[in-house]
Amino acid sequence: MPDSLASVIIVTYNHRSFIGACIDSVQRQDYPFEIIVVDNESTDGTPEFIRGTYPAIQLIRNENTGYGAGNNLGVRYAKGEYVVVLNPDTIVEKDWLRNLISPIQPDPAVITTPKILLYDGSAINTCGNINHFTGLTFTRGLNEPPESWNREIPVSGVSGACFAIKRDTFLRFGGFDERFFLYNEDSELSWRAYRYHCTIRYVPSSVVRHNYSLSVIPGKIYHLEKGRYLILKEYLSPKFALIFLPSLLTAELLTFGYALSFGREGLSAKCRAISEGIRLPKDSPEYIDSRVLTHLEEKIPDDQLVGGILGRGFVRLCNVVFSWNFAVFRGIFG
Repeated sequence: MPDSLASVIIVTYNHRSFIGACIDSVQRQDYPFEIIVVDNESTDGTPEFIRGTYPAIQLIRNENTGYGAGNNLGVRYAKGEYVVVLNPDTIVEKDWLRNLISPIQPDPAVITTPKILLYDGSAINTCGNINHFTGLTFTRGLNEPPESWNREIPVSGVSGACFAIKRDTFLRFGGFDERFFLYNEDSELSWRAYRYHCTIRYVPSSVVRHNYSLSVIPGKIYHLEKGRYLILKEYLSPKFALIFLPSLLTAELLTFGYALSFGREGLSAKCRAISEGIRLPKDSPEYIDSRVLTHLEEKIPDDQLVGGILGRGFVRLCNVVFSWNFAVFRGIFG
């Protein structure tokens, strides 16, 4: 099929030290593209650097209304048939763009997410995200060798660090939910993609390197948990919530335990997330059907939430509950 323009949207906030390498790597791609940079009120000279170094790139100065909102703004200015969301602290490798777009060309209902390595290329950051039916989200393949995960497969979630989608598809289901200021906006988008009968494919031949380290501090706990409650409120009907109650309570036990490891600050972040997540209004009057839940994961990794032999053992015990509960769900809804 003939190549069509791809719009690469880069939302930045104080990424002056990374943005140049990111843009340079995109500009080496052998595929028609435009770059749109949305700057969310950087104070480190990022917009001035872009204007001076890359005058041909479209730069949009924006109030810092969040990562998802910044991307939505960039998409409104995009001219491409395809939209590619890319973090500013990344470097893309050869043929990244062509390989990421290729599976979408014959099927506009496909969304693609690449193999994302750590910035030095030494190990995997994520190969598509793990979206669990309790709303928890994890990276797939974290810290495994780069040559792992070399098969193109469906996955349960895109990574907000990089994914590609047809622009019309993105607009059809409303883009990012702007109630998510930071974190979990990619998870919510993935849940919504399944509501609209899209599929998410992991494309290992498209490779990105990302400045990432697994660190969930109290401020991040707040955003992650607030987003998780909003996802559950938006998508799980009371009937599904009742069926999954054992798993939802187990997830609460896990996340409360993690928050408590940070003492009062962590507990405060968790409680704020509960309070604010519950108060946020539901956006759609409809809930998801059982088909959507079959795209989600029934287990979580045992090495990303808690550490040590006892911690990992406890997560494995939680996975027994999750798997049993998901089997009950499948038994009821087929």
